[in-house]
Amino acid sequence: MTAVGNLIDGAAVAVQLKAELTAEAGALTAAGVRPGIATVLAGEDYGARMYRRSIERIAAEIGLVYRDVTLPADVSAEAVADGVRALSGDQEIHGILPLRPFPAGVSEGTVLDALDPAKDIDCLHPANAGLLALGRPSVYPATPWACFDLLERYFAGQGLDPRRAFEGKELVIVGRSNNVGKPAYLLALERNATPTTVHSFTSRAGTLDAHTRRADILIVAMGKAEFVKASMVKPGAIVVDVGVNSVPVLDASGQPVLDDRGRPKRRTVGDVAFDEVRQVAAAVTPVPGGVGAVTNLLLMKNVIRAAAHAGRR
Repeated sequence: MTAVGNLIDGAAVAVQLKAELTAEAGALTAAGVRPGIATVLAGEDYGARMYRRSIERIAAEIGLVYRDVTLPADVSAEAVADGVRALSGDQEIHGILPLRPFPAGVSEGTVLDALDPAKDIDCLHPANAGLLALGRPSVYPATPWACFDLLERYFAGQGLDPRRAFEGKELVIVGRSNNVGKPAYLLALERNATPTTVHSFTSRAGTLDAHTRRADILIVAMGKAEFVKASMVKPGAIVVDVGVNSVPVLDASGQPVLDDRGRPKRRTVGDVAFDEVRQVAAAVTPVPGGVGAVTNLLLMKNVIRAAAHAGRR
């Protein structure tokens, strides 16, 4: 079950996915092809390092080979690209994930151009991004795919055909990033929804709320803590929150709450004001326990698919 009340439970979906992927990886390994994933990390970015550790942990739990290339912050773009090329030639590695952000001076384009499109597990290479735009996807980007996977499971739980449930729906995406907003628009088109993308310039024009209030499905990926309020949501809409933001814990008077070491406590919230939006939405994903719980597992699914394809060659 992916929805309890009007909560779309990504954590429950993650449990199902992990069991399915562990079985698939085990079957491939028994057939002589053990799926393998590698990360490339340059610099000291805290978020990227945490993400690397998460990928390593999940890979071990599912039974994948894991390899890591870690480079210093003062590395050149070509050195990072060389690390990617080396992994592209490694027969035990079927999926490569360059971890962003890259250090200042490292061109993202130089690194991603070095990636073997067949080992691109997050639709980062220009060739794969172009195929997605043309409606001929070779790989799906994990975060927007997680949004639509959760939506499809929700629709199925409502007794609807999950592929046809999007047809003609007004689907509004808040944010136009290359890794979420833009590909989410393409995935919406693939499902015959009627997508609209809104962004900072929509907000400056004073029309952002008018767009979000007409959305049957609202996907929010903008990186601003609890930005979307109940007044911005159409009653009965389905809301998918992609944001992950760390904010201070405040007491009733608005003062920071301290831990036992005297440091301000923090909590993780999304881009949606969850408690109030839940009062008007038909369904909403929580943060944490929503999109993020599914994203890394879909990356692993892409690795397993790439390994299966390599085994057939």
